[in-house]
Amino acid sequence: MNHQNDTTCPKCGSAIPEDAPGGLCPVCVLEGAATAPSHTGTGRGHAAPPSVEEIAPHFPELEILELLGAGGMGAVYKARQPQLDRTVAIKILSGKLADEPAFVERFNREARVLARLSHPNIVTVFDFGTAGPHCYLLMEHIDGVNLRQAMRTGGFTPPESLALVQDICAALQFAHEEGILH
Repeated sequence: MNHQNDTTCPKCGSAIPEDAPGGLCPVCVLEGAATAPSHTGTGRGHAAPPSVEEIAPHFPELEILELLGAGGMGAVYKARQPQLDRTVAIKILSGKLADEPAFVERFNREARVLARLSHPNIVTVFDFGTAGPHCYLLMEHIDGVNLRQAMRTGGFTPPESLALVQDICAALQFAHEEGILH
């Protein structure tokens, strides 16, 4: 009978560090998180995100370029801010949430706190507010792939994965110290 050593991953067979949380292989844990089903805004009762053409008139100071992604809270678009010659990301909250006064009040309060955060692993919030029927956050745009896309390429070594986790934890700790829970 062949028993696998307790220090090897049952999925990939690689060695598991002794101090790994829950005795899990860091690479397989990240891969599992990265390949979890994504929310596109079209399933599970979520409305499809507004098109670029629908939101553009509400943001005349921006050139809305493309939809980057969508989920239960809203959608994120890539935009250009011509006056400052920079690319930005604009998160538009779902119309359902924007119709709830209590949510809008909480959103405005949290946006003010988010805008004060300054950390190398947290995107900068430039502006927030309401434009037409849309509550929005205007944020720094980081070009590249997201974690899910990077994990699909299979290009992370265990040390790279652990470094990423440390960066994420540092950002979360900083946000928590500033009163933000994510």
